[in-house]
Amino acid sequence: MERKSQPVKKKLLVLSLCVALAAIAIAGASLAYFTDTKSATNTFTVGNVKIDLLESRFHRQGSGSSGDTSIPAPTQTASGMKYVSDGATIFTDAEIKADAANYSAYIGERGKNMVPGKSIAKSPYVVNTGANDAYIRIRVMIPSDANRDYWQARSGGVIESQFCSTAITSGEFMHNDRRNDYPFIDSSGRGYVDENSVKYDVYTFIRNEPLKPGEMTEWNVWNYIGIADEATSANIQKAIDKGAILVSEDGTMTVNVLVQADAIQAEGFADAKAAFAAFDAQK
Repeated sequence: MERKSQPVKKKLLVLSLCVALAAIAIAGASLAYFTDTKSATNTFTVGNVKIDLLESRFHRQGSGSSGDTSIPAPTQTASGMKYVSDGATIFTDAEIKADAANYSAYIGERGKNMVPGKSIAKSPYVVNTGANDAYIRIRVMIPSDANRDYWQARSGGVIESQFCSTAITSGEFMHNDRRNDYPFIDSSGRGYVDENSVKYDVYTFIRNEPLKPGEMTEWNVWNYIGIADEATSANIQKAIDKGAILVSEDGTMTVNVLVQADAIQAEGFADAKAAFAAFDAQK
């Protein structure tokens, strides 16, 4: 960015972290300024802006919205949180972080041989592990030609999933221009296109306030993902034909669902929208 009173270009501290669900390859984002990517540790660092993207089975307030009834219920009581009411029964940050350490094993086991009606708990959180306040954005991306879309009930879709509307109605994350319980949704097929020309629907969650160093987002932005009860062999074959479902030589079918977290310094921006406008302009 550039200030009119100074000829010096201001360097923004930004980073992007992307992981994939269900044994999927990582898809990263390229940034123009000060980018250092360490895929082995799943940590992306730029200057003093640093985040971790956690994947957990634990919805903040329990398994009722997780799509997996085998998950234990929370037992702790919320107190002093900004977006979660005092007295609510929750999983704590420490419990969520501990569970996240085993999430890959959970996906590997529960994600095998998925059938219609079966779901996987999917609760992403972000932790600010850097030294600066940072605006946070989380995006969940589902192949358009396989997505049933929980809210629009798209006919013929294979993947059924559900975002966490409480993450929005609580005020932690922004809502879109039409409803106060929806994130920003791009279902045009142009929101993201991968290297194989597969189009994705993109669900974008932008945190209203900066996340302070050491803090974790209070709400998970997603609840679960699975195979729709109504999915038929014809639906699946259609998604295969369009490249939304991949088939290996041994016949294993895989769906790539991506989760990406972005962060940018809070200093110098009026709000999160302005910050991510600058973030996207650097690509």
